[in-house]
Amino acid sequence: MFLLPSDPDGDIVRLRVDAAGRVLARERFADSEPGPVDAGARNLLVVPGADCHVLWLDLPARNPLQALAAARLLVADHLAVAADCQHVAIGPQTTEGRQRLVVCVDASRMRGWLDRTAAQGITADAVVPAPLLLPMPDDPDAVTVAGHAGEWLVRGERLAFAAEPALADAVIDERRRAPIEDLDEALAAGALSPPIDLLQHDFARIPPQREGWPAWRRAAVLAAVLAASPALLLGAKAIHHARAADALAVQSRALARTVLPSLAATDTPLPAVRAQLAGLRAGDTFARATAALSATVAAIDGAEIDTLSFSGETLVATIAHADPRDVDRLRDAVAASGLSLEATGSRNTSGRIHTTVELAAQP
Repeated sequence: MFLLPSDPDGDIVRLRVDAAGRVLARERFADSEPGPVDAGARNLLVVPGADCHVLWLDLPARNPLQALAAARLLVADHLAVAADCQHVAIGPQTTEGRQRLVVCVDASRMRGWLDRTAAQGITADAVVPAPLLLPMPDDPDAVTVAGHAGEWLVRGERLAFAAEPALADAVIDERRRAPIEDLDEALAAGALSPPIDLLQHDFARIPPQREGWPAWRRAAVLAAVLAASPALLLGAKAIHHARAADALAVQSRALARTVLPSLAATDTPLPAVRAQLAGLRAGDTFARATAALSATVAAIDGAEIDTLSFSGETLVATIAHADPRDVDRLRDAVAASGLSLEATGSRNTSGRIHTTVELAAQP
């Protein structure tokens, strides 16, 4: 484990932890010193909690892109930060309902942490905010508190943050406090199963590529084969493609006849299948547009679908909402599902905005 300080010039602390969560060694080193890296060990970066916004949000239990789009909308509502410069990570789905753990951190700060450790020869296998490694108290109305580098780390039910003692004391208020005597041991135990990993999306790890002599040897062998018989390779490829094309033609006719029994054996299937698909496309657009719009509206506080209709390949809906910016949030969210959204009109009724929108498949 590598504990990064809030001060960019502060020393990094390394904890060597065994498989049972016991601390074997503790050492501190600066950027001017070589990083102590154990070959084959899993490297967990523990980043300052004061730089991370930890939230529990209701997210749709659908694909990751929809969950991320909903999380960005909700983060923008909860925090006074620009969503486009924030890195948003989402914890795994649990059995406790739709609420998911979400961590929001400035993207440049995240990049700075990774660049600093990479300069020390440390490749992070996972990144987690320090407060989320603290143990949960037995009492749901209590909080776990630990002092660290002039701050308090706090962990409780749907709560995790780091702040100066005075501010943390005001946030905790009258909740019972369970103090942590040995912070290193507590962090080491939590590192065995961290609740979230910030290495997601733009910061996700890329599997290592083969390097060195094995990679060069493989490239040399391939180059030799290609140089030795280019004509033979081109001829073999042409024969392969011709046979594959004939096989695909036979398969396409057989598959088309399962959908269109009236198709004659000599007919070219493509025009007939295209005509059939044209009739089905409207239903597919309706299902996709309805699902995307419903999920996005559910993620906007106070918004609801007032009316809904479908004509041709366009879904027309009237959305009741409170904030004019909600339309931009809807447009950005449905774009992830391959849909375009245009607002065609709006009116104010009883203090709420009713906006008519049209959704269609993007060209």
